[in-house]
This record gives sequence, structure tokens and C-alpha cells, in this order.
Amino acid sequence: MLKAMVFDLDGTLTVLTLPLEEMRKDTKEYYHARGLPPGVFDQSDGISSSTMKAKSYFLSHGMTISDWERMEAEVDLMLSEYEGSVAGEARVIEGALETVRKVRERGLKTAILTNNGRFAVDIMLKVIPLEDLFDIIQTRNESPTPKPYPDGLRTIVRSLRVRSSQVVYVGDASIDGAAASRAGIEFWGVTTGETDRKTLISAGAKVVVSSLDGILPIVDSRLSKRRG
Repeated sequence: MLKAMVFDLDGTLTVLTLPLEEMRKDTKEYYHARGLPPGVFDQSDGISSSTMKAKSYFLSHGMTISDWERMEAEVDLMLSEYEGSVAGEARVIEGALETVRKVRERGLKTAILTNNGRFAVDIMLKVIPLEDLFDIIQTRNESPTPKPYPDGLRTIVRSLRVRSSQVVYVGDASIDGAAASRAGIEFWGVTTGETDRKTLISAGAKVVVSSLDGILPIVDSRLSKRRG
């Protein structure tokens, strides 16, 4: 019984403009510069998984939690500078907000879960009218652990007062699928961001669409089954 839909932001609702590869590279280099040995990271590690591996290493090698939190805050500031530099130029993917509006007209709750920081998202909210379309807009700063970890989705599920089985998460990246899987939430992929159809299916997507409005017939099918 579908009751809520949660959406990623960059690449799903807005045009992907972040220099993600550079951000991932700088995050890894930051930790290496502070003593993390080579070989801890895999090539596939993104920002969140790199940070969790660095945390595990440093805390298991004598670093205090307060020192780690200071280091993590420095990384967050570095990422926020990248995000803030492009946030004011954010553009909605054509038809994306109209699709969300139609989802809400069908009686579903809606939310955003993004790994962007609050600083950048607040800038984006000044140029894109998102707040009236979403019950919750949650950034990495409000998520206990960012995607690909499930904490953010679990927090949203509790806040919306629904069950995981009643929620679909829509995103454009493998980490979206990983977070959804770990949270016990169905994942739908959209190829408007950084990831192709095949990769999204490999990441667990039950549905893959080429534009966000492609979800509407599937939503209608799910809702008709509920009424039946």
C-alpha cells in the first residue's frame, strides 16, 4: 500500500551540476593527508563510504571522538563550499516538480532526502520553490549517517508516520539504491543524473524511468490496486 514517496535531489529533481568526482577525490585526499594509510579506500568508495571507513580507522587507532568530530566538520565545510558554489544556479529538471505535484494530488506524502548539506539546500530553496511540495526536506546534516547508509530514510519514515513497506525512494544513483535496500524500502531509478539504466537495476531498482513523469502510471497502478 503506497503512502509516501521520497526523492533524491541532484540528478533526480534538479540538474546535476556538482563536481562529484572532484569532491570524492578531495575527501579521500583529506583523510590521507591526516594519516590514513593507502589501501583503506576502494576505487568505488564515494564520500559517505570513505568517511565511514576513515572514521573506523581513526577511532580504532587512538583518535578521540571529539577529534574525529572536528575532522568531520572540516570535511563537511569543504563539501559545503563545493555545493554552495553551484547552489544558486540550481535548475529544475523539466517536468520534475509537476510530477511531484501530481503525486501529492494523488494523496501521497512526499519528502526529499539528499546528501547535500543544509547550507547549499537553503540557497537552493531561495531559487526553487520546493518547500510547498514536500512534507520533509532532509539533508546530510539532519541524517545520522548519509547515504548509502539507511539512517536518513529511516528517519523520514518515522517522521511521515508510515511503514517502510509503504514508501518508495526515487533516485539517480547507486547509493540511493543501497540506502533504500538497507532501509527495507523499494527503490525506483531515474536516468536523468549520473547513472544509466543497467547500473540502476544492478543497484536494486524495481522500476527505471528515463524521466520523472514516467513514475506516474506506475503510481496510478499501485493506487488502483490499493482501492481494489
